[in-house]
Amino acid sequence: MRTGAIQSLSLLVAALVLLQTATMAKAGCVVRPEQYQLQSDTVHWSISIAAGTQCIQGLRGKTILLEGVSIVDQPKTGNLTLNGPSFHYFANAAQGTDSFRLLLTGTSVRIHGYSYIAVDVTIE
Repeated sequence: MRTGAIQSLSLLVAALVLLQTATMAKAGCVVRPEQYQLQSDTVHWSISIAAGTQCIQGLRGKTILLEGVSIVDQPKTGNLTLNGPSFHYFANAAQGTDSFRLLLTGTSVRIHGYSYIAVDVTIE
């Protein structure tokens, strides 16, 4: 393959990666989520997402060792899956609101505990 063709292909791949990253950022996954403490606490997160898109959000904390993540309340209109220490929320194709709740268990500073994450979703 010629050098010019390789450079063109590299530019195309870079453009596709940037486009995908911009689409994910536009989808509006949780930005600066309130940190849970694993001290029988409940934190509230918000997602603003385009209809028909997805949000992938990690759940790890800096000083927290997660032992389990489970879905307490399923979303009413979207689909939610867990993948290790993260969730994938898939918005339906219509505008509106949705919500779900997760339970996290683990250890923070050598103390075992749990936290709930209540997520409100706005589908635009």
